[in-house]
Amino acid sequence: NPINVEKAFASLINYWNNLLNIFHVNTPDIHTNRMVNIWNPYQNMITFKLSRSASFFESGISRGIGFRDSNQDLLGFMHMVPTEAKKQILDLAATQLITGGAYHQYQPLTKKGNQDIGSEFNDDPLWLVLSVSAYLKETGDLSILDELVQFNNEPGTEQPLFNHLQCSLQYIHDRLGPHDLPLIGRADWNDCLNLNCFSDNPDQSFQTTKNKEGKVAESVFIAGLFIAALKEFIKILKQKNSLDETKLYLEWAENMNSAILKYGWDGEWFVRAYDNFGNKIGSHECEEGQIFIEPQGYCIMAGVGIEEGFAEKALNSVKSKLATPHGIMLCQPPYSQYYIHLGEISSYPPGYKENGSIFCHTNPWIMIAEAMVGHGDQAHDYYTRINPSARETISEVHRCEPYIYAQMIAGKDAPTFGEAKNSWLTGTATWNLIAVTNWILGIRPTYNGLSISPVIPKNWSGFKATRIFRGVKYHISVERIGTGNRSMLYINEKQIEGNIIPFPPSGINEMFIDVKIT
Repeated sequence: NPINVEKAFASLINYWNNLLNIFHVNTPDIHTNRMVNIWNPYQNMITFKLSRSASFFESGISRGIGFRDSNQDLLGFMHMVPTEAKKQILDLAATQLITGGAYHQYQPLTKKGNQDIGSEFNDDPLWLVLSVSAYLKETGDLSILDELVQFNNEPGTEQPLFNHLQCSLQYIHDRLGPHDLPLIGRADWNDCLNLNCFSDNPDQSFQTTKNKEGKVAESVFIAGLFIAALKEFIKILKQKNSLDETKLYLEWAENMNSAILKYGWDGEWFVRAYDNFGNKIGSHECEEGQIFIEPQGYCIMAGVGIEEGFAEKALNSVKSKLATPHGIMLCQPPYSQYYIHLGEISSYPPGYKENGSIFCHTNPWIMIAEAMVGHGDQAHDYYTRINPSARETISEVHRCEPYIYAQMIAGKDAPTFGEAKNSWLTGTATWNLIAVTNWILGIRPTYNGLSISPVIPKNWSGFKATRIFRGVKYHISVERIGTGNRSMLYINEKQIEGNIIPFPPSGINEMFIDVKIT
């Protein structure tokens, strides 16, 4: 029936308009506009629906949906469908183990953890803290913390979601290695850095084989992530007026910060890890794999080394050693052969996947770090290098959809340098949207209101944006009147203190904000 077809199309258009109008920008850069306004949030919604479960490249039907993956995906669509995000958070938390650890993957139909893969990917539980924190800031719905959630989907184990977050942090604190850095377990965010595997059989799975006890190999990346999660949890405690409890977690964060500065700083960049023998990975002392992108991003995002000037040094090292015209590589130099003590990362050809490709998922962490230290030009430059729309001008090299982020782009050591692979279902989508909207454009939700603190390129005259936040539509007009990053905010032509727009009185559903960057 043609009438029903037209109605269906009208309904579909209305659905997407409602979602995409929640955040809309008009900047001097067409590629930023195209991705922020349409394709990046669209990809985030697809990734939320499917995670890694249906793809030409991944098969979640057999392996399950990733605990880490889905908690990160939540960050990119939270503002569009917070009700669905809440349900996903509770589903994920119900697969958590009573130890505070997590099944690395779970089956979406049964909601059961994947026993074949198991747990001990020691970064996993921390991502739950970050997804809950993002939900609370977006919605103000503190009631989610009191929701009773099972552990391992076992009846009788119900505890408030808040307790699950405590368990996540306790899990890491209870598993520290010789340098007081978190033990890596089977792997951390980099599933292919398998420091306790020691597989000498091609038929073995790197992610399930474990031939060492795992009491030595440590991850500097998890250390940075741990601090970031602790800081978010402390903010949650303050929202609950549990100020007395913050002391313990502040102490944990300070101790981990000290451990990173003592054992995780290599002189010009952050060390990646310590292996089973207590030797550094990602250090100038190494012949291969001297520098990795992950700790440079997440340690700075956690605030480590900013006051000491280490952040600037680390970012300079990223620029000189990892950055290419096609994006930032994961590590350099790549591994030239298989090393039994490193695992799967050294099994890939140089320049591909985790062995020196431009692993796009991690590039936004550097964009965020650059924005945090005030480098708007560099942050947006890195954003543009992997922006699918911008890369359409080199489509014969990129060879991937010009509107969708890919998992990786072949690195400079690969024969197909610049060619993208594994598009659609990747955490790259979420993190790029966060980097550009929250940090470069500087519009991000907080517990006390909408924060507006842009760190944009110096040649931008400004930009306009609309953001619907907690039922209020904010019309934001940004004008650059100087070359720095200091923002002055005005409501109805009256300047306010700070960079957070407080919540308006009940009944007001529109606000007009002027921002002057000096």
